[in-house]
Amino acid sequence: MGGRSAAPVNVEPGTVVDLSGNGTFSGTLVDSDGNGISDGIDLTGNGVPNLILIDTNADSIPDAVDTNGDGIADYYINPNPPTFLTSGPGGTGSPVLAIVDSSGNLIGFDTDGDGTTNDTLVAQILGDTTPPTLTSSLSSGTYSTSQTTTLTCTDNFAPGNIIYTLDGSTPNFQSKVGTIVSPPSKSVNLSFEGSRTLKAFCRDMNGNLSSTIQFNYTIDTSVPALTLVSQSSLAVTSFANGIQSSTATWQSNRSGSYVIYEGNACSGTSLATGSASANQDITFIRSYTHFSGEGTKSYRICVTGSNGLVGFISFSLQRDDTAPIVSTSPSSGNYSSATSVTASCTDVGGSGCDKIAYTTQVGSAPANPTIQGSTGNITNGTLYNSAIDMSDSSVTYTKFVARDKAGNLSTINSQTYTVDSQVATITVNSSTSAVNGINNVSLNWQSTKAGNYQIRIGGSSCSTGTALSNGSGNSNVTGSALATTDISTTVANSHFIEGDNTIRICVSNLVGSFGFTTRTTNKDTTAPIVSITSPSGSGPFNSGTQLQLSCSDTGGTGCDKIIYTLNGTDPTFDSNGTVTNGSVYSSAFALSNGSIQVKYRAIDLAKNSSNVSTQNFYVGPPVISSIGVGSGQLTVNFATVSGATGYKVYYNTISGVTKSNSSVSGTTSPIVLTGLNNDTIYYINITLTAAYGESDLGTETYQTPSNLTLVDYCIIQWPTSLTLTRSTTANASNAIYIQFYHTNVTNIFPQAADSRVQLQVGYGPNNSNPMTEPQNWTFFSASYNSSCLNCANNHEYYSFITAPAIPGTYKYVGRVKITGVARETYCDLDGYGGNSGLTFSTSQLGTLTVQ
Repeated sequence: MGGRSAAPVNVEPGTVVDLSGNGTFSGTLVDSDGNGISDGIDLTGNGVPNLILIDTNADSIPDAVDTNGDGIADYYINPNPPTFLTSGPGGTGSPVLAIVDSSGNLIGFDTDGDGTTNDTLVAQILGDTTPPTLTSSLSSGTYSTSQTTTLTCTDNFAPGNIIYTLDGSTPNFQSKVGTIVSPPSKSVNLSFEGSRTLKAFCRDMNGNLSSTIQFNYTIDTSVPALTLVSQSSLAVTSFANGIQSSTATWQSNRSGSYVIYEGNACSGTSLATGSASANQDITFIRSYTHFSGEGTKSYRICVTGSNGLVGFISFSLQRDDTAPIVSTSPSSGNYSSATSVTASCTDVGGSGCDKIAYTTQVGSAPANPTIQGSTGNITNGTLYNSAIDMSDSSVTYTKFVARDKAGNLSTINSQTYTVDSQVATITVNSSTSAVNGINNVSLNWQSTKAGNYQIRIGGSSCSTGTALSNGSGNSNVTGSALATTDISTTVANSHFIEGDNTIRICVSNLVGSFGFTTRTTNKDTTAPIVSITSPSGSGPFNSGTQLQLSCSDTGGTGCDKIIYTLNGTDPTFDSNGTVTNGSVYSSAFALSNGSIQVKYRAIDLAKNSSNVSTQNFYVGPPVISSIGVGSGQLTVNFATVSGATGYKVYYNTISGVTKSNSSVSGTTSPIVLTGLNNDTIYYINITLTAAYGESDLGTETYQTPSNLTLVDYCIIQWPTSLTLTRSTTANASNAIYIQFYHTNVTNIFPQAADSRVQLQVGYGPNNSNPMTEPQNWTFFSASYNSSCLNCANNHEYYSFITAPAIPGTYKYVGRVKITGVARETYCDLDGYGGNSGLTFSTSQLGTLTVQ
């Protein structure tokens, strides 16, 4: 083919080629290794390549023939048919033709064109029955590097293809198991890491098979890899309770022999030897006794594997006999802000600090922290790993101990921290803002924090002014305060000067910082002055006149309150200024009509009290006390008023008397109204005149002129007092009984009810007169009591009144009149009527209590 890129001759597997040039002998191209390229010529039809095709120019197309299996081209494929083979490459040289005998058997090749056989080797090959021999340049074994074995096939005539497997399977040409290579030899690279089995045999060019050869090999290029599984300690110490020995545990991933050396090389002084099983722990122990003193030693473990390679690992061990030192920042002291404590360790011995343990406790010293030197176990305390916050508002005691990596322990470092970042907030619940010359000052207060307290007078801080002491009238002016607990402090009066005094309550925290508050107390020994601003004088004054009181205090604390009475008793305070009698004056108020006595006094904030002052007033119109009845006239009786210049009685036969009605004037009591009609009701009212003019009308009343006398005698017989439930009607058990006597009416026998008699029972206000204020009273009819046992010459009537709806105290009265015989007569408890010596009094009325 001689370098051509393609040949016109077909060399694909299965192609039949004419080797004789005349069609008398042919061969078939075969692909023995299954790669799709023809690699031999089968001359016998049994599929065995009797001639080997080779590719001399490496273009993947066979272009020559090897007839003796030596791998060298003997003939060349002719690219120019019809001759298939030539003696020279690319169709050069002489044609090479197969020569057969008369039976058609191949007897050789004609290489010079003379028609006779001059190469009979092919005939010998086809007649060969001797099997070839296969040898390997490498035998079974373990190798630390990749290996190459040469498989060589030898034969008495012509070796053929070699077939081999590397996975232990049996090679086979027919079903093609394995790799097929051309004769006579093949270098096989054995580079797979691990154990393998090579099996191979060969055949000669007539198909005779050699014996199968087999060898086992292991490619092991790994250096033993050593692992330091653990080292119980990197340092040892001669300290009895420390780590006195260290155990190094190691493994090799490969079995082998080992030597442990001191130093950093796999040579020198041997400390230990032995056999190492793969992945099994081996220990090596060193103690402080292997050192002459403090320092560090290095060790190397060297393992030689079965492949002769050496793996190693190094480690070191230090002897450290010096205890570490533990220190804190900051150190013991008082701190007024949040404080954290950090601990640190230094190790002069060089093995390095391992850990710090600590104990801490508020209020008292804790037990010492303890660490086992040999194990590092903390048997008391807490492992330190970050700054420790000291408790606020507390005294915190701390203790620290450190351990180094050799198990040496430091001495105990004790520190005490007093931290208080907060000062007390003081709340005064109550305090005496003013004091007189006698009373002491009281304060009720509490602190948000516990601490020692001190009460000071004056000054500008908790370190100036006068510090008070308990005793001599003082109590709780110094002491210990509990948080949020009320403290009642008393400061004696003698500590204060006239005017303003500053009281300072100081509470110290744990570090001597103060929380404080102040109060001001004014000392005032001068009583206030109280006076009536209005009205001026004693009157009389018109209705609605207002009383206005005022107070001034020259002592400076100021008036606290004014009190007064209108009932004639003295207004009073106790020593604390609490009102014990009287009413507190707040603003001007209208005085009631009538005679009024006002008593008044004042007290200032220091509890100085003025003397009691008294003033009498008359306000409003006069009061009609009674009206005498006569024929055609009424006699109006009233109480005169001091300071009044005159009086005027107004009357009319219609209720609602005004100053435009008829009137009679006078300067004294009584005033008589004449020319009146008997048995006609007249409504009457009265005024007075004074410096301010005429007063308002008083309370209207009424009376009827008559030529009849009073009933001789009438009385509230029973009961003198009565209790009813509001809005309920009395019954037989609580009826009111009235008896009366009148000549020729009640003393006629046999006794019987007289139709001319009209008798009623009524109730009215507690301070009202039914004779002059009948419009304010409510009356109920009464019934004749025919079964009276003690009436004698009297007649008795009873009434079931209905109680008012509003609870309170009322008065009740009886009244009787006899038509054409006697005019209306009121009955009280001690009797009233026309008989001599009888009088009517509002103090003699029955008392009604309504619940």
